[in-house]
Amino acid sequence: MGDPDEVFDRVSDDVTEGWPFSRSALMAGLRRYLAAPRLRLLDIRPLSLSYVTPGGLPDPLSKLRGMSVGVEVDGAERYIALVVKEAPVTGSGRVLSAVGQREYGVYQRLAPHLPLLVPGLVAGDPAHGWIVLEALTGLCPPEQWTREDYTEAVLNLVALHDRFWGLGEDLAIFPWLGRPLEADYAETVVAAAEAVQTLVLQEPLPALTTPRNFLAFGMLVQYADHIASLLRQETATLLHGDYWPGNIARPMEGRQIVFDWQLASIGPAILDLVVFIQTTEMTLTPALPAEEAIGLYREEMARRSAPGWDQEYFAVLWDYGLMWAFLTYWLRRLATLSVEDYDLLPPRFEAAWLHPVLAALERRLGVTLPP
Repeated sequence: MGDPDEVFDRVSDDVTEGWPFSRSALMAGLRRYLAAPRLRLLDIRPLSLSYVTPGGLPDPLSKLRGMSVGVEVDGAERYIALVVKEAPVTGSGRVLSAVGQREYGVYQRLAPHLPLLVPGLVAGDPAHGWIVLEALTGLCPPEQWTREDYTEAVLNLVALHDRFWGLGEDLAIFPWLGRPLEADYAETVVAAAEAVQTLVLQEPLPALTTPRNFLAFGMLVQYADHIASLLRQETATLLHGDYWPGNIARPMEGRQIVFDWQLASIGPAILDLVVFIQTTEMTLTPALPAEEAIGLYREEMARRSAPGWDQEYFAVLWDYGLMWAFLTYWLRRLATLSVEDYDLLPPRFEAAWLHPVLAALERRLGVTLPP
């Protein structure tokens, strides 16, 4: 095991080169997490992410790393697999600390109230935008999900929305939750407008540089108030913000575990459902067809909370949800991508997101786009 004084010397330097946290901060978190007040931190080693989390979309804005941490507890040494996540950084180098605060808040404050499982929080500093979570190992890759796995994911989404249905005002006690349709609306639309300006004036992505796309992007911003007005009529609930199999760990045994809550917000449930369906269709070949997944969600929500959407209104609501999701997420993301990053997106991005959004724009807002 080594001499205790030697162990102390190894941890006496509080600096952790290359990591966002200090040794003392990590050790304090581990002591709480493992309920081991005499724990000593020995060393920190990088660990492949493929070992600890399922695969997701490549995202150059976020910094996610695995690490193996050596500790001594009651005279015995062991290594623990953990995940370090740092808040996204914009192209100008600005750390989006609010995003880090949001995810930290979910794990620290909301986790006990959620009707689904989330990873355990080990340590974090919301002001500086980093968190350390327990690693999720021994998982079934999303590519191998069965109908039963997709059914569980849909029912978990229903349970989340049902638990907080109509509690938008109550959720206001958590100021770190996003409110893109309310308090954060102006900031959200300005960010989208700046993204469109980047895409149109700088033309960083040749694949998207067409008159049709550019006009559509501008129209989404121009009609933002109209799109938002319909969505505001819907009952608010707690939204995950990026709910799809790439952010859901499916252990070989036991319940699914939902992670990546950096877009958690308050808003209409349709937004989570749109993201689940479209991002899944973009990235995977789901064992549960989209129509069945949507039908299951609607049936269960009608049975629990929602009064039920008739087919005509649901089709309109779906299109508005598509447009809003693209306006508030994809425009901003696309504006940050290099050509190389764009090429890393799943090849069905345009079929799953871009083309349906443009069609919804023409169908619902009467906009005529060039061919």
